[in-house]
Amino acid sequence: MSTEQSSAGVGVHVRGCDWDDADAVFRVLRAAFPATAADEWPDAGRPVDTETEHPVVWSMTVDTRDPGGSASGAADLSQSVSVDLYGTEPPIHQVRDVLQRHFALSEEKALPGDQEMEVRLRLGPAA
Repeated sequence: MSTEQSSAGVGVHVRGCDWDDADAVFRVLRAAFPATAADEWPDAGRPVDTETEHPVVWSMTVDTRDPGGSASGAADLSQSVSVDLYGTEPPIHQVRDVLQRHFALSEEKALPGDQEMEVRLRLGPAA
């Protein structure tokens, strides 16, 4: 991964939800950021084994270098979910703005670092 790619990449971790809700979040992000690799979140359907009694964290890396895809309308969530974003400040704000257009969003905390930051969001069904 080049320096340009890594500085434009945002790690997205979705937790506290099932596969369908994580899929709704990631489909919005892949539509809005077309440079995000298709293998980051495959369209092939539900993973074989998603039922577990252990907490699951769904993750992908969003490539924000080419914004402007067509993610339109509100996406459906069955419940509120927690989303952690990791990366540099401008790309994190790009991802946050897309999520805010599609879901009810509240920011729970932001932890700035020297070059990267972490932001925890709560997403809910759009009103």
